[in-house]
Amino acid sequence: MHPTNNIRQPGAHTLVALALSAAALLGAPEARAEAPAAPCWAASVAEPKSPDGIPNGSPAFAPLHRAMDALEQMAHHNTGLAQLPEVRLRASREIRDAEQPASQPRDAALHINGYGPKAWGRGPCEVIPQADRLGARAGISFFINNPLATLNRFAQDEQLTAYLEGERGEAIQGWPVYRGCAVLTADRRLWWVPVTVSDWLAFQAREQQRLIAAHDRENARQLQPFDLAAAEAQAEAVRALNPKAADLALHVARERKRREPAWHASIHARRAALQAELDAVQAHRQQLGAAALAEPFRLGNGRFRLPTASEQALPLKRLVQLDPTYPWDGRQRTRVQAIHVCPSQLDRNPHYGPPMREAVRALDFARIAALLN
Repeated sequence: MHPTNNIRQPGAHTLVALALSAAALLGAPEARAEAPAAPCWAASVAEPKSPDGIPNGSPAFAPLHRAMDALEQMAHHNTGLAQLPEVRLRASREIRDAEQPASQPRDAALHINGYGPKAWGRGPCEVIPQADRLGARAGISFFINNPLATLNRFAQDEQLTAYLEGERGEAIQGWPVYRGCAVLTADRRLWWVPVTVSDWLAFQAREQQRLIAAHDRENARQLQPFDLAAAEAQAEAVRALNPKAADLALHVARERKRREPAWHASIHARRAALQAELDAVQAHRQQLGAAALAEPFRLGNGRFRLPTASEQALPLKRLVQLDPTYPWDGRQRTRVQAIHVCPSQLDRNPHYGPPMREAVRALDFARIAALLN
């Protein structure tokens, strides 16, 4: 039998179906672009405890969670997030203690992150537990009561903790922007103040004093006179057993003593250079008038990190410090007193950076400000 005789012929119903399908294809209009798919949200997650061991669901944290609930609901309706390509969205939250618990409130963070396919799980909107290690493609973060959300520590000692102030950006719906983040407070007051030129030069002087003290500690033994007589006696004590070893020990000891003045001179020279720098800082500080010393310090490339003459007109970065008079409520420590709204910093990625900035600008900041109490 010929092999093709084993192939079953299509029945009448099948032929009709095929004909109808062909006719539909021939007469179908040109395909239209599909509407974007609805945003895919994974289940929200939260850190189980605060760093000091309080469960996330503690009633004491209820005011912070209410604020984060409202912010998360706003994110679910944000068109910018909804239109991100190839991401699954997930909200995560955490509550932490302040750096200065005696005077500052607890802070909380709500992160709305969009994860790419490498972080997707098997479920329809699932992301894997390791998603944050892989990193999000885009998102919006809300920081509540976090004084350092846009400040980076630059210098610190017992008298001054200085932070690099975030770059000032274009205001969003009337709210100031630093390092891309809108900063909201009930009275619009910021909690940092400039480090003055006087503050900075005083810090530089203390830094030099610390370097001098460290130099003295490290070289105290080196400056003790070398006891050549004792070293020669030790060498002669082994001569009967090993004459070559005795001769070598004598040579090393005498050479060390010969070079001692030059070595001590180099140590004293290094200390003199450190002292000269301290004297220069103090002299420069004394030469400046009161008005110049009271000016905000701007980070330049001149002596003592002051601006050079050519940098005076440039928008240099400022150093700031936390304002000790800022009225943080340290008693009602879960009261919402400040909110940062921050887009992902993805300026180099045209698919995610600009859309995230626009997504933040599209938020209802009046509703966000209403959460402050």
